[in-house]
Amino acid sequence: MTSPETTSSPAAAAGGRLLWPDVAKGACILLVVLHHVILKDYIFLVGAVFDPIEDTWHDLTYALKPVRMPLFFAVSGFFAASAVARPWRSSWRRIVSGYYLYVVWLGVYVGVYSLEREIPANRVVSLADLFGELAWAASSMWFLYALAVYFVVAKLFRGVPPAVVVGAAAALSVSVSALGIEENNRFSVLVHLVYFLAGASYPQVLRRIAGLRLSAAALAGLVLAYAGAAAVVLYSGLPWSPTAFAASMIGIPLGILLAVRVSGSRVGHGLAWVGRRTLRVYVLHLIVLVVLVQLPLALGERGALGLLAALGYPVLMTGLVVLACFGLHEALVRLRCGWLFALPSALDRRLAVPAAGTGQADSGDAGRVRGEARSGTTE
Repeated sequence: MTSPETTSSPAAAAGGRLLWPDVAKGACILLVVLHHVILKDYIFLVGAVFDPIEDTWHDLTYALKPVRMPLFFAVSGFFAASAVARPWRSSWRRIVSGYYLYVVWLGVYVGVYSLEREIPANRVVSLADLFGELAWAASSMWFLYALAVYFVVAKLFRGVPPAVVVGAAAALSVSVSALGIEENNRFSVLVHLVYFLAGASYPQVLRRIAGLRLSAAALAGLVLAYAGAAAVVLYSGLPWSPTAFAASMIGIPLGILLAVRVSGSRVGHGLAWVGRRTLRVYVLHLIVLVVLVQLPLALGERGALGLLAALGYPVLMTGLVVLACFGLHEALVRLRCGWLFALPSALDRRLAVPAAGTGQADSGDAGRVRGEARSGTTE
């Protein structure tokens, strides 16, 4: 069976890596930054005169919620499919690395949020909270925790029929609203497991979706169908998790098809470049926002200039925040803080899998993986 990571398709990069999954990841991380720009900065700057515009941005970012992270996790599972099938001994580096990154950035944000108390965030406020976070993430870094744990779950149940595993995760996702924890990121950890497992268990389904050639009219119809499903999620008053799950069943295929459509364009290549470097954006963008909210900005002026600012601020600031993340990452790496983005070399070498028949770690491969992780090309 063809590896999900490579193909001879025209939509593949020069090295054979598929473009559309990276395009999808790049788009999703930009939408994550946009979401946080809106909720942690923009809504506090807009004057009453522009309330309708603020409401539109607010509803738009929530309408994208059933596709933003579900698509990201489905693609992450897609990329992890071959690793899930390998023996446990070949996976320890990946598992330890994932949880290591979560612990490191959990600690960073405990410090950041202890200094900045105004920005909306799930905060660690006690030692008990900290231990709770180590077991089940509720903080802003829940995504790193989820990636590490989902991979372990996928490996633990790899001997169980995939339909049973994915079906059970789907049942969990649909029912989570009954727990009453929707304002807590632990809700997100439970909700999104199904999408990673689906991508890891059925990578061929994602490939088949990507291979569909829909007409522009059919694609527009799918967009309208998603818009209708998102409207139900936002305005029906029904529980979030089952309605969002239904919307995701439209949004994930739509996101894949749109990613394929733009893969050959300059926009697509730009998104793919970002999609291979999502870690730095995810872990750094909230720090950039913490600095941003300290600036004495306001979007309440009447007139054309004020209207333009209210309309364009979220998009402009999203771009600036992402650029700042890349600059900050480069500075941290130059300051020898690469351990923030990858396992320290000594630990990485200890976890390297011995090369077959030699009893020695494959140091060449280990070095390549460490270098790519620090540069962000394998994120």
